[in-house]
Amino acid sequence: MVRRGFTLVELLVVLAVGAILLAIAIPGYAHFMNYNRLVTATNDLVSSLQLARSEAIKRGKRVTVCTSSAPMNAVPACDAGADWQHGWLVFVDDGARGTIDVGDQILKVHGGIPTAEITATNFSTYASYLPSGGSQGTNGLGNGTLNICLAGNKRSIIINKIGRIKIDKKTC
Repeated sequence: MVRRGFTLVELLVVLAVGAILLAIAIPGYAHFMNYNRLVTATNDLVSSLQLARSEAIKRGKRVTVCTSSAPMNAVPACDAGADWQHGWLVFVDDGARGTIDVGDQILKVHGGIPTAEITATNFSTYASYLPSGGSQGTNGLGNGTLNICLAGNKRSIIINKIGRIKIDKKTC
């Protein structure tokens, strides 16, 4: 009768080879995951901005994307003290610019991206789109940048005066 199985030496060799392969793969996997998180964060913010622009043109009204510290509340509100990574709201902005007033319709709520750092130039608390499709930031200018940094990589969402978006890749 022949018994089949593994010897202790064979098992240890397989475990050693597996440990070496795992040690090589983990750093690459971490980089891959961080890159995907950055791309996802950028795409989430860009899709909200594009929704706001298309809805402003379609409805013939100003539509705003604003920062919110608690966007998932039952009654979400814009918060000038919040950062973009905490979350944002997209809404039809019929009243005071950058503020959700009675009668303003919320179109999209995003819960935020806590793993990323998002900074802004001209769009520190909100970005509005006019019925013409043009953009307008916190200080009234139409162009600005939103920078998303995660694990040393950066994506800059550049918005020009006519509301068009360009994405630039850099390092933080």
